[in-house]
Amino acid sequence: MNLVPDAVAAVMAELHDRDLADRTDGTPQAARLRAISPEVGQVLVTLTLAVHATTIVEVGTSGGYSTLWLAVAARRTGGLITTFEVDPAKATLARRNFEAAGVDGLVELREGDGGAGLARFIDRADLVFLDAEKSDYVRFLDPAIVALKHGGLLVADNMISHESELTEFRSRALSDSRLSGLVVPIGSGELVAVRL
Repeated sequence: MNLVPDAVAAVMAELHDRDLADRTDGTPQAARLRAISPEVGQVLVTLTLAVHATTIVEVGTSGGYSTLWLAVAARRTGGLITTFEVDPAKATLARRNFEAAGVDGLVELREGDGGAGLARFIDRADLVFLDAEKSDYVRFLDPAIVALKHGGLLVADNMISHESELTEFRSRALSDSRLSGLVVPIGSGELVAVRL
């Protein structure tokens, strides 16, 4: 069954095409959308539905592609996504995309640091998705764990594609006594862990 409404699918397709172009047309790294793959998007939908996530926190909005996948599931769970983005231009783009896709009522975009944002969700988040600058992942780990309810899920992108940059994060996350998880070889590699 296809859960993605036509309006959302149209915006996703535009973002996917732009992301592919960004990777080959000389767009500077910082300006690229660096979106997840559609396969990872489907994993996010599945995990969100599986835990019936209603409080969803995303760190790293970019153009809003992954947020749109989360919104597909949030529409079914009655959830709300709070997403954090530090780049004002990307935040503006994401807001336009959420409106065009008709999911702006399911998403609260906050411009600012995701670590500080996570600190506002102590024991409240059903799902936390990290897809931000890799140099910040270690800094985000403890706030992400603390933000999760028991039984909540932490999902972190790029575990395989950026393996050398994320070695410390991966090691800490997989050895943290508050989590049980693994790295799933889908897309760029997703760490999926449950808060114990």
